[in-house]
Amino acid sequence: MNGFLLFFAAGLGLFVVSSHLRNRSLKMVFTKPCSPAVWLLSAFVSAVAVSLLLNLVVLTSAVILSLVWHLPVRAGLLFISLDTFVASVGLISYLMLLATLAHPAIAVTFVLIFNADLFYEAQMWAQSVIRSGNSSLALRLLGRLFHYLYLLLPMVHAFGKKTENIYSSLRVLHSEWRYPLFALGYALVLAAFCYFLALFALQRKNHI
Repeated sequence: MNGFLLFFAAGLGLFVVSSHLRNRSLKMVFTKPCSPAVWLLSAFVSAVAVSLLLNLVVLTSAVILSLVWHLPVRAGLLFISLDTFVASVGLISYLMLLATLAHPAIAVTFVLIFNADLFYEAQMWAQSVIRSGNSSLALRLLGRLFHYLYLLLPMVHAFGKKTENIYSSLRVLHSEWRYPLFALGYALVLAAFCYFLALFALQRKNHI
């Protein structure tokens, strides 16, 4: 269910902007009721609120089922819900940005193909080839390119390698509760960057 929520959050961020852009209703909104900055912020907050509500529903359902089936209620359930919600904040902001820059189909294709995980694997491949003896200049430059693209593109779970065991064991150490907080800081910085870039793109578009 948490995986489904991430897809839903991404779709929500894409739809809330692209639907208005495609039916050209933003001209009416921007003319009288509110400015582009207010509208974009309200759309983002609304999508995040829906994501939070659905995460609470999933968490409550998991706790109820644990009690009904006489299973221990693990702290990992809360941790995973927090981690999923924080990841959804970053996804919503990123897809809202892409929706202002490109057609929804292109935005979805870009997210599915060109993501941080892809370039991380490509970087690992380049490094393994270099370690095997092929240290040509072109390959080293390609490895650098993959590295910078991996750093540039947003991550869904900023600390996924640190928290992956929690998803299977549902056990959380005291020191591991810091990761959702760190991830929230990352998501907020990403959201701010995407917001201002999307706002700039909206203001330059012809909404008639």
